[in-house]
Amino acid sequence: MLRYQGLGYKKIADEVGLSRDSVRGYFLRNGLGGCGTELIAEYHKVMEEEFISIRCLNCGSEIEQNSLGRKKKYCSIHCKQEWEKIHRRSYTLTCEYCGKEFKSLGVNGRKFCSQECYQKDRFWREEDAAEVAKKILEFKKVNNLQKWLKELLLASNEA
Repeated sequence: MLRYQGLGYKKIADEVGLSRDSVRGYFLRNGLGGCGTELIAEYHKVMEEEFISIRCLNCGSEIEQNSLGRKKKYCSIHCKQEWEKIHRRSYTLTCEYCGKEFKSLGVNGRKFCSQECYQKDRFWREEDAAEVAKKILEFKKVNNLQKWLKELLLASNEA
């Protein structure tokens, strides 16, 4: 790394604690001989090429990068869609209606585990409230109390 920073054999030898000739011999054997400025230019060129051309995550083809902005990960929209279809993230969520845990692939914002729970939450509120009230009056256990009903009962206790 010291050679790529433009330091000469003598400065590197002083830094490492070896003789100048030992350091020079090592660099010549490993292809790091010559003028330090030439090595710096070559090093910067290699680093630019490495960061400018990156391979597509899906197909592996080389992608030309712009000098500004976020770096591209995919060569096309088709490759991006194909990669995301294969590598979906799995989220563990809790249903707002029945309280069961369920897995959602690719979507973090789901509220219900099924269409049935969604419909019951949206349209069956009076029937659910009547059923819960009946169980409470009979001193029976209420298994899964819906979120909206729980909020309603807790709000009425606080007021």
